[in-house]
Amino acid sequence: MPSSAPWRRLLAAGLLTLTVLGAGPAHAQNWPTHPIRLIVSFPPGNSADLVARTFSNLLSQRLGQPVVIENRGGAGGVIGMEAMTKAAPDGYTFAVSSLSPITIIPAINRKLPYDPIHGLMPVTLLGVGPMFILVRKDSPINSVEDLITQSRANPEKFTYGSLGPGTISQMATEAFKAASGANLTEISYKGSAQALTDLIGGHITVMIDGAASSATQINAGTVKALAVTTLKRNSLVPDVITLNETGIPSLKGYNVFGWIGMFAPVGTPAAIVSRMQTVLSEIGKDPSVIQPLKTGGLDVPDTNTPAQFAEFLAQDLARWTKVARDLNISAD
Repeated sequence: MPSSAPWRRLLAAGLLTLTVLGAGPAHAQNWPTHPIRLIVSFPPGNSADLVARTFSNLLSQRLGQPVVIENRGGAGGVIGMEAMTKAAPDGYTFAVSSLSPITIIPAINRKLPYDPIHGLMPVTLLGVGPMFILVRKDSPINSVEDLITQSRANPEKFTYGSLGPGTISQMATEAFKAASGANLTEISYKGSAQALTDLIGGHITVMIDGAASSATQINAGTVKALAVTTLKRNSLVPDVITLNETGIPSLKGYNVFGWIGMFAPVGTPAAIVSRMQTVLSEIGKDPSVIQPLKTGGLDVPDTNTPAQFAEFLAQDLARWTKVARDLNISAD
C-alpha cells in the first residue's frame, strides 16, 4: 500500500523549486488576476457541491476574482477529477471532491485516467461528516435490527441505493451487509438526489447517504434515519443512535465517514496552493460557512495544511484498500 511519501515529495519538490527560483512570493502576491474555475466532481445537490458553493462566495471576496463553479459529475467523481488533472497548472483551476475518486475508487480500480497518488496535488480538507442509514418515512422498518431481520427473511424485496461502484454509499453499505448479514440488492444512481427521490417514493428500501445531501430530507421528515455510521452521534439528529450503540456485536466499532477536499493539478505553484489553503482556513472560521455546513451535518477542520491533507489521504486510501480486499470488491 502506498504511503503518504509520494504526496509529500510532490509538495516538497514544488516548494523547493519555487524557493530556488525566488518565484514563490511573487506567484502568491500577483495571483489571481482573472476568474478561478472550481470543478465539482459531482452533480448539484451532492455534499461536494454544497461545500464548494458554501465556500465560493467568501473565497471570491477574499481573492478579488470570480470563482466559477463547474459541475462535472459522472463515474463516481472520476470525470471531474480527470478534467482537473488535464487543466493547466497555473493556479486557475481547482477541484472540490469527496473521497470516492480519490481513495475509494483507486482501492478497487487501478485503471483510472489519472494517477490518484502522483497525479493530484492536495490543497486542504474542507469538511468531514457522517453517513446515515435512511428509509422512507412510512417504512415498516423502524430500526437497524428490523432492517437486518426483514431483509434476511425477504431478500427479494430489499434493495439499496448507491451512487455506483467505488462510491462511499456502495462501499459503506457493502461493509454494513458483510458485518450485519443484511441481504440487500444494489440499485445504482447518478446522484444522491435521484436515489433519495426513489427512496421517498418507495422504489428502493434503504440508502446509506452523506449528511450534507440527505439533511434536507431528514429535516423535512420525508425519510427516517435509523442510525449514524460514525462512532459519535451527529448534532443534526442527536436522537439517532450510532451503529455502535445498536448492541449488535458484529457492528461494534463500525465507523464510516465522508469528507470533502480541494485539489489542484500537479505543477500548480506551491505558493499559490499555500495561499489558497490559508484563505480557505480563514473562511472556514466564518459563521456564514460553519452554520450551513453544520446544518448539513458537516464539520470544518480547524487547520489542514497540504502536508496534513496528504497524510490524511494516505491513511484513507489504506483504509478503503483493506475494505476492498477483505470484501473481495474489485472493478479491475
